[in-house]
Amino acid sequence: MEVANRQLINLYTTPLFAGNITDVTLCDRLETSIRAMHAAKDGRYAGESFTSQDNIQLRPQMKEFVDLVMKESGEILNFLRVKRDSHYISNMWANITNPNHRHTLHIHPNCLLSGILYVRAPKDCGHTAFADPRPAARMLEFAYTEMTPVNMGRFSVAPEKGLLLMWPSFLPHAVESGSSDTNDDRIVVAFNVMIRGTITTPTAYLELK
Repeated sequence: MEVANRQLINLYTTPLFAGNITDVTLCDRLETSIRAMHAAKDGRYAGESFTSQDNIQLRPQMKEFVDLVMKESGEILNFLRVKRDSHYISNMWANITNPNHRHTLHIHPNCLLSGILYVRAPKDCGHTAFADPRPAARMLEFAYTEMTPVNMGRFSVAPEKGLLLMWPSFLPHAVESGSSDTNDDRIVVAFNVMIRGTITTPTAYLELK
C-alpha cells in the first residue's frame, strides 16, 4: 500500500501533507469495519452522527491502514527533522455523518500530527477547512492580487475517496456545511500521531514516553 500524488501545501507557514492511497479498495474494507461498529453501537451518537471508539488502531481489521499511517507519518516526521526514539498512533476513530453535517473549528491537543482519510465522500459533501493559526497575522487585512494558501485566512480541501491528509495538530480545522442533495454518508477515519523520546533543549527538557 502506497500514497501517490503527494503534495506539500504551505498554509500560513504550516505544512499540509496530502496524497491519494494507491489501493482505493482499502476504503471499502474500512467502510465494512466501520459500519459493523455502527451496527454494534460500538461508539457514541450525536443526532444522526456516529463516532467510533477512539482506539480503533488497536483492532486487527484496522492494521492495513495503521501500517500505512505509521509509514507516512514517519516520513513526515523525518521531513520535519523531528528528533525521536519512535512514533505511534495515540488515537484513531471513525466518523459517519450526513454529507452536509458541519463541525466547528478545533485543534487536536496532546499530539504532534493529525490526519484523516476520506473513506466515503458523496458529491458536494462538506469540505475540510483549515484556518490560519496566527491571530495576529490578520491584524491588517491586505488586498491581494491573488489569493493563495499562503495569504488566505481559510483554505478548504474537497473530500475525495482515498485522499489522505496530515498536518501539525495545532492547525485549526473544521468541516464546512455541504450542499449535497443525497443522504449518502460521509465517512472518515481520523487519527493522531505522537512521538517517544527525550527533548533535551535547555530550559525546555521533557521526557515523552
